Amino acid sequence: MKTRKRETPELRKNQIIAAADLVLLDVGIERFTVDQVIEKAGIAKGTVYNYYKSKDEMLAELGGKALRSLHETFTTATNQAPKHVDKIKAICYAHYDYTNKYPAYSELISYMERPEFDLHIQGYINISYAITDYVVNIVREGQEAGEIKKDIDPHMLTYIAWATNVGVVQFVESKKNMLKNHHEISTKQMVETFADMITEGIRA
Repeated sequence: MKTRKRETPELRKNQIIAAADLVLLDVGIERFTVDQVIEKAGIAKGTVYNYYKSKDEMLAELGGKALRSLHETFTTATNQAPKHVDKIKAICYAHYDYTNKYPAYSELISYMERPEFDLHIQGYINISYAITDYVVNIVREGQEAGEIKKDIDPHMLTYIAWATNVGVVQFVESKKNMLKNHHEISTKQMVETFADMITEGIRA
């Protein structure tokens, strides 16, 4: 009689996080619980907590996945832009497209940026810094090429662009019916106007 091959820790961890991913997509960030993940994975509670000590730790793992896909989205968008200013504009568009395509991941990223979130997962921190560095390098290269104002701090610009972009995206999503019905403004027009304002303000 053959015995079942013992699952490796890596495989078990992948099963848990895959179940967590499904729960997030099913119920969203606000209703997400570890008990739902346990039920979805069909794995004992004690085993799950051996790999993830808390809900925040599990969400941080999922957040790392969300940020990696966001990084890839930004990379693809900027590769098609001819100038560095255009790359910043492309990132604004790409962020909005990402939010529409992956709303649960977008909500998760915003959730994790709250100060009370218990964030200590190195993998998440690393990819977060990687995205920041990616945009900062675009700004620096644009400054060196004479396309972007040299008196703007690259990190400051990156953080301001991210903060305002998140705000605009959240606004157009929550108010898109009002904008369309009462002001005849489409969400695409709103995002494009915002991106134009940002890039014109930094253009050398």
